[in-house]
Amino acid sequence: MKAIEVIKLMSEILSDYLEDLKDAKANDRDAFAYGERTAYTECLEMLQLYDDPKELGLDYDIEKKYPL
Repeated sequence: MKAIEVIKLMSEILSDYLEDLKDAKANDRDAFAYGERTAYTECLEMLQLYDDPKELGLDYDIEKKYPL
């Protein structure tokens, strides 16, 4: 698998995880899930630094789509 294919796959998987965790809140009951959500959001933001984020499907404001 080429590097760009791995990066695209990571982007898709992280986005899927964030969709699953979109309702997690920063409270005691959801603290771990919220931490995951924060970490996945940060990872997507780093991937968005790629030269052509549109190629990765990341040509949008991540914090607007997945607010913390």
